[in-house]
Parts: sequence; structure tokens; C-alpha cells
Amino acid sequence: MGTALSDLVEFVRARLAEDESTARWAADYRSRPNGGRDLSGDERWQWVDPGSGARLRLGRRPMDHLQRPVSMRSTGTYPWQSRPGFGPHHVLDVPFVKEGTALHIARHSPARVVAEVRAKRLLLDMHRPDGRGACAGCGEPAAAGGCTTVRLLAAPYADHPAYQRACAI
Repeated sequence: MGTALSDLVEFVRARLAEDESTARWAADYRSRPNGGRDLSGDERWQWVDPGSGARLRLGRRPMDHLQRPVSMRSTGTYPWQSRPGFGPHHVLDVPFVKEGTALHIARHSPARVVAEVRAKRLLLDMHRPDGRGACAGCGEPAAAGGCTTVRLLAAPYADHPAYQRACAI
């Protein structure tokens, strides 16, 4: 049986794999009608006027542009259409969206999630058991619920069924 740190590292690695997989799937046009190429998660999103394609500047009042239909599109264009009648960068059409929700969705595009996963994996590589009962990155005891860095990386997943309360901060 592994130490609390190695168990927690594996828990975080599994959650990061889920996050990355979901982000890549969101950017994978093969899963959409009429197919498209795999974007490997390298897709950033923005809100646009569905008629003109002009980018909407969110975060400013009034919110009248969100009181009518809006479209989410990738910032890049690709050679395949997501479905007939929509441009090759179409992601989503909505009749109404709250401004805070719209900002959150666009800010957490697949490209950002994949980049965050990459950075967190590098942190996990630094904070692993050193074979002597401590964390190789910070020297904290590995068996005492894991090091602070790994516990912080695990904290956003506290509602996951596999999350160990003993390792909570």
C-alpha cells in the first residue's frame, strides 16, 4: 500500500486526466454533426453576434447583447463546418445567457483547461514521494496526508466520491 502522498498524487492525476479528456472532447469536431478534425484541445472561445459574427465585448454594461440570441465560436477557423449553415468555427448558439455565465464559459475554453492540466502535472512531478517517507519537492512527511502542494491541487475535487477527507486541508 502506498503512502498518503502517493495515493493523493494518483487521485489528482486521475482527476486531471478527466479534465483534459473533457476539454479535448469539447474541442473535437469529430464528435459533432458532419465531423471535423481533432483540435487536440487547442481551442479558445468567444461570444459573437450570430448575424454579423462580430465579437461581443462582455463585462460591460448594459447586457442588452445577451438579451437576444448569441453564438459562441472558436477564435480560430478550421476547414470543417460543425453543421450545415454554421461557420467552421461554430460551437454553440443560445437564445439567452447570463453575462457572468458567458464570461466563465469563454474564459475556461479547452485550450486553457489543457494548459492548466499541463502545469498541474508538472507540479505533481515535483511533489512526489522520495522513497524515504517525505515529499521530494518540499520535504514534508509523505504519510501525514500528503504535502501541502498536493493537498492544494486535490482541494478543487473535494466533491469527488474518491476524495479522501483525511487528505483534506
